[in-house]
Amino acid sequence: MKKILDDKKIGRTLEVSGISDIRVSAFKSINKNLSFAGSYNLMNGDEFIGILNISYLGDNEPEYYQNDFMNNLCSRIALIIKNYKLSKKAKLELERRIDIENELERLLDISVDMFATINEDGYFKNLSPQWSETLGWTEEELKSRKAIEFIHPDYKKEVKSMSKIKDNNKNRAINRVLSKNGDYLWFKWNYKYIEEKKYFIITTRNITKEKEEEKNRKLLEKAIEVESIKNEFFANISHEFKTPINIILGTMQLLEKQSTKDVTIYNNGYNLNKHIKSIKQNSYRLLRLVNNLIDMTRIDTGFYELNLGNHNIVNIVEEITLSVAEYIEGKEINLIFDTNSEETIIACDPDKIERIILNILSNAIKYTDKNGEIKVDIKIIKDRVVVSIRDNGVGISKEKLPFIFDRFRQGDNVLTRRCEGSGIGLSLVKSLIEMHEGHIHVESKVGYGSEFIFELPIRLIKENKRKISKSSFNQSKIEKCNIEFSDIYSI
Repeated sequence: MKKILDDKKIGRTLEVSGISDIRVSAFKSINKNLSFAGSYNLMNGDEFIGILNISYLGDNEPEYYQNDFMNNLCSRIALIIKNYKLSKKAKLELERRIDIENELERLLDISVDMFATINEDGYFKNLSPQWSETLGWTEEELKSRKAIEFIHPDYKKEVKSMSKIKDNNKNRAINRVLSKNGDYLWFKWNYKYIEEKKYFIITTRNITKEKEEEKNRKLLEKAIEVESIKNEFFANISHEFKTPINIILGTMQLLEKQSTKDVTIYNNGYNLNKHIKSIKQNSYRLLRLVNNLIDMTRIDTGFYELNLGNHNIVNIVEEITLSVAEYIEGKEINLIFDTNSEETIIACDPDKIERIILNILSNAIKYTDKNGEIKVDIKIIKDRVVVSIRDNGVGISKEKLPFIFDRFRQGDNVLTRRCEGSGIGLSLVKSLIEMHEGHIHVESKVGYGSEFIFELPIRLIKENKRKISKSSFNQSKIEKCNIEFSDIYSI
């Protein structure tokens, strides 16, 4: 290109004969009969745009000098070409910018963060659609008021200070923003002042859910801490109670034994045995409460374990029922036991099953009048053992039924209840049954009695060949009955 620009022949008409030039070759490739040609630079100022070549065929050589005219024409053509190139470049740049803006707009539409610009007067200038979707205000409503008007009063002073920071740094803040329904949502802000534009560019994200989760987590941690302190207190106080109660019981048993041998001296009109019996019963009652508190605490803290083995559940329930038959009949209440199976082996803890049955029977005895009836029924239904303990006593009101297994709840009012109780027993029963992977429910109607029904799965476990002897299983039945039935008396 430099050679062509330096060639002095460019810019005039040439006679092609006898000239060796790259342009002549180009002309002749078009027409071999070429005699004359004109070659002119297309210049826009000092910028070379191109070359205009004109060929003359035959005897058509120009009759007058036209180089000045052609040079002027070439300048105009160069200008047109230059403007065309600039227009095309500008058009491509505009299209590129439009594409970038459209892409940015699409990104803002789907972005988790909300985008906005706020001018120095404190008004929103531009807003992404998420602002309206999140807060409920229309874009016009948001733009019509100063941004600080939407900020919670506790954070207005902080926001005013933020608006004075006009450095080149990226800043952060967390505050609350008013939604149209009146709620304040938590927003996390990132903002920066753009000096050349004289506005703040902002991205923010709704973190209300994270704040609520953080609050709930702290409340849960506090509740766990309180529960831990409570459980530790119950464990300590329960053990502290148990020691003196056992001493009292031991002393009463010794006193009772000596009084029957006429060793103890007392007035003939004074019924010492009656008072000894009263002390023993209340000591058993305290021991029952302490045992329940200890077991409840151990269950809550995960330290309560079942001693599972494969046992005949029918035999266990029957033996427990028969062991209290004399006691129940002594209350002038008829006791019935029924079953549709003689033997069903399941994985269970006999001691815990005994505690479950005695606790439910204790409640049945409390609320069944003389000449009433208590029926214990055990059935095998498919893969479940279903145990029912039904009485025809006073029953439980419909309002109380949903809460009967809640801890520290009782089925009757404190001013009208017939018997004492802590409200722990049935809650403990429910926990023991659920530890056996079973469940319990109650059906009752005031004046018609109550029926407690619990189901246990028929399943077996791998166990050691060690067997629990019948004698050891029955060894403390009398004392267990004394403890579980200790609160059965009128007050």
